Amino acid sequence: MFHYRAPITAVEMDRQYQHVDTAYLLRVRRGPLQLVASGSLGFVSVRFRSGALRHFCPLPLVGLGDDTVIPMTDIWGNTATATVEGVALAPDLKAGIALLEVWLLSCLMRHGKQQPAVELAVRTLYYHHRYVRIDALATRLGMSRHHFARVFREQIGLSPKAFQRTARFHHTVRHLLLSGHSDYLGTALDHGYYDQSHFIHDFRVFANKAPAQFLQTMRSAHFYNLPIFAPDKVPLPR
Repeated sequence: MFHYRAPITAVEMDRQYQHVDTAYLLRVRRGPLQLVASGSLGFVSVRFRSGALRHFCPLPLVGLGDDTVIPMTDIWGNTATATVEGVALAPDLKAGIALLEVWLLSCLMRHGKQQPAVELAVRTLYYHHRYVRIDALATRLGMSRHHFARVFREQIGLSPKAFQRTARFHHTVRHLLLSGHSDYLGTALDHGYYDQSHFIHDFRVFANKAPAQFLQTMRSAHFYNLPIFAPDKVPLPR
C-alpha cells in the first residue's frame, strides 16, 4: 500500500500498529486486520495473486518472518525509495499507477523465478484444494514430503497445509460473496469443509466473526471480481 495523504492505523486482533511509513507490505494470513483512517485518506494498493509475491521480492518469503506489516524499504531497500516518493508526489492517480507499473516490472525482471515445480504446486493447492493430497503432490513433483514442505515454505512463506487451508477459505468466501447464496453450509461443504463446526471455526480464525455476520457486512463492498480468464489454465513457465 502506497499512501499519498494521511497514514492509517492498522489494528490486528489484540495488537496495534501505527503506520508512519508512506508504503508498506500487508501480509494478512492468520487473522483479520482493520484499517482505520487517521485523516484524509488517499492510497494506491497492489494485490498479488496467491504465491506471486516471490517473483517481485528480493528475499525468500520465509525470510520476511511473521510480521503482518512490513515497511517497503525493509524489503526493497533504497531501490524502492524513488518509487515511494514518486507515488506520494504524483500529480494524479493515473500517474502514480504508471510509476508503480514501471517499478513492478523492473522487480519482476530482477527477481522473477523460473520454478515450474513451485508454480504447479501453488496452482494445484489453490485451485484444486478440495481434492489434492500433499503426499501425492510431492510424489508427483519428484520430492519427499519433507523436502517439498521445506521448498514450498521457503518460497511461499506458508506450509503447504496452511496454504491449502487459506485457499479453501478464499474460494468459499469468494463464491458466497459473488453468488449471493444464503446456503452458507452447502457452499462450505462443496468447497471441502467437513461440517458446520469446521467451517465456523475457520471463519472465527480468519475473520473473527461468524459466517452470517461477516457476509452480511461484506456483500456490498469486497474486492472479488468475476474472472476474465481461468488462471489455472495458463501454461506453466518452462
